[in-house]
Amino acid sequence: MNRELVIGLDLGGTNIKGILLDNCGNIYAKTDVATQAKDGPEAVVRRMTGMVSDLEEAAKKAGSKAIGIGVGIPGLPDQQSGLVVFAPNLGWKNVPILKLLTATVTLPVFLENDANVAALGEQWLGAGRGSANMVMITIGTGIGGGLILNGTLFNGASGSAGEIGHTVINPEGPLCSCGRRGCMETYTSATAMIRMAQEAIKQGNKTCLASKDKIEALDIVVAARDGDKIAAGIVNSAAYYLGVGAANIINLLSPDTIVIGGGVSGAGDILFKPLERSIRQWSLEAAYEAVKVVPAQLGNTAGCVGAARLVLQQTFG
Repeated sequence: MNRELVIGLDLGGTNIKGILLDNCGNIYAKTDVATQAKDGPEAVVRRMTGMVSDLEEAAKKAGSKAIGIGVGIPGLPDQQSGLVVFAPNLGWKNVPILKLLTATVTLPVFLENDANVAALGEQWLGAGRGSANMVMITIGTGIGGGLILNGTLFNGASGSAGEIGHTVINPEGPLCSCGRRGCMETYTSATAMIRMAQEAIKQGNKTCLASKDKIEALDIVVAARDGDKIAAGIVNSAAYYLGVGAANIINLLSPDTIVIGGGVSGAGDILFKPLERSIRQWSLEAAYEAVKVVPAQLGNTAGCVGAARLVLQQTFG
């Protein structure tokens, strides 16, 4: 097999991560820089092209050259026009990122949503390795998702398939940032868990979380592990509703693997045991028996690994 080197960039609200690897998944170089989105799109793209130069230099030292660049976008990219239609964490709307990148770089550039490239990364080199039908659910500020169906990333007619966090699990539930009520992420995201903790504290419930100036989702998981009943209740609630949403996906698509990613995916049994119970409760038996639910393995490198994989898929099929 010929060695083909590819570059993957994961553009985040806080950091931009980059990687150089080959078509067998061997990593040659990694890099990251602060995004500093407040400086504007042109400045961010200059940082990206600087990273590309560094990674191309690493390819040269390896006696080869990269064949393309994949970019994970934290929002909705339009692959045809090369625009980032909307990226709320960056404050971007209709930014011509492809034009800005190709004004400096000469390699082909491929754009994709960040949750989708994370799914590609996990399916290629992570927890979904070898899976033909995989769903990735990422637990963060919101709930992200990516669908791999018959071995291929599925975007749907609008390009926005995989918005798992905005599947409605209770039409009379809390108001979501999208303007609707009862979306999955209003029950299961890190934001939702923090909101529940803050509400519990306001109500005077006894919890070790009350001593913290700023509560993070990981704080809630750790407190639950340590026996804090309020924290345990929050984790159980999030796991239950995550299971309801996952069961709907299982019943609809019957994937062979569901990968759970994001900051709390390493929580272990305290999250995965109640999640498993909920999935079993709400899934059809045949579909449940055919699926495995596993934590992500690649951590915060999944996006840039998947962006690199995107180049290989788009180039070689």
